[in-house]
Amino acid sequence: MEFEFSPEHKQLRETVRRHAEEEMRPHVAEADDAERFPKALFARWGELGLIGARYPEVDGGIGMDKISDCIIREELGRVSQAFCAAFSAHSHLGIWPIWRAGTEEQKSRFFAPAVRGEKIACFGLSEPDGGSNIRAMKTRAEKVDGGYKINGSKLYITNSPMADFMMLAARTAPELKPSAISLFIVELPNAAVEISHLKKEGLKGSETGLLYIEDLFVPDDCLLGHTEGTYPVILESLTENRVGVSASVLGVAKGAYEEALDYARDRIVADKPILEYQAVAHRLADMVSDIEAAHWMVYHGAWQVDQGGIDHESAAKIKLFVSEAAFRVTERAIRVLGGAGMMREYGVGRHHRDAMVYLFGEGTSDIQRNLISRAMKERDMLP
Repeated sequence: MEFEFSPEHKQLRETVRRHAEEEMRPHVAEADDAERFPKALFARWGELGLIGARYPEVDGGIGMDKISDCIIREELGRVSQAFCAAFSAHSHLGIWPIWRAGTEEQKSRFFAPAVRGEKIACFGLSEPDGGSNIRAMKTRAEKVDGGYKINGSKLYITNSPMADFMMLAARTAPELKPSAISLFIVELPNAAVEISHLKKEGLKGSETGLLYIEDLFVPDDCLLGHTEGTYPVILESLTENRVGVSASVLGVAKGAYEEALDYARDRIVADKPILEYQAVAHRLADMVSDIEAAHWMVYHGAWQVDQGGIDHESAAKIKLFVSEAAFRVTERAIRVLGGAGMMREYGVGRHHRDAMVYLFGEGTSDIQRNLISRAMKERDMLP
């Protein structure tokens, strides 16, 4: 078995890390304080080929693999998980369904400019009452002459306050079954879509919205693939994205560990660095152990995707472990810094707030446990 990154992967990591340090880091604190995302980054990501890294060259992408996508997200997340969240909501959730199931006209009109960073995408899925239960979706799309009339609401939609278009999930039939849920491409801003900018405790440098949708008309040519019942595309997108999101959360853990290690080397107490105290060294040992385990899970999952796909159970295990591990790592980083960990001049508090989001975001930890235990029952591993 080969566990070494290719020379191309190593070069990609160096390129993204340099970009993150030189072009992203100077804006992180300001974006966090203002709770506004520096939109110019999308154009830069497009120019560097980062948005299209995962997509084939024939479709305007770079033609790299899932391992490359995870390297990109890890390095972005290491500097700012908020910025990486905006990247993820755009580069995967917002446009992957179009690449996967859109018409050629939809790809040309929405996917292509989004890959170049000229348009910003978001993904309207979660709802105030539904939470993680997609099948309980209440947003309804009623067929009318020339298109659909949509009414409903969406909550916690990353990028929505600044997006140029939204991939919107809505119910096209009353039955609580997958075939009754469809995807629509909605241009923004739109008078029928009221978007409120939400104030958050984590991922403050990204922009998240609450959406009220009233009598929104969407023409037939903006029904994804001109086909109703595209719920399976949502599931495919979410499953693969759990691996990518886990890579970005791995980056948060690494960023926090690096800050804690630097502080432990520099902070002198009783004439020696606190790194030499066993209590501090043990915390760092626990942190690096969690990080290494998370690293192998993420990149094994990426390898599975590149081999043809990953099942829901495996993706759920990765998301569950890595998000919980990142929460532990970032909390220990604050403990290493002590009182300094509460100061805004250090990044460990921001890393911890951002990591906490992923105990809930992209599918809660309990939802991941549900997916895992359900698969175990199917194999008669649970009663």
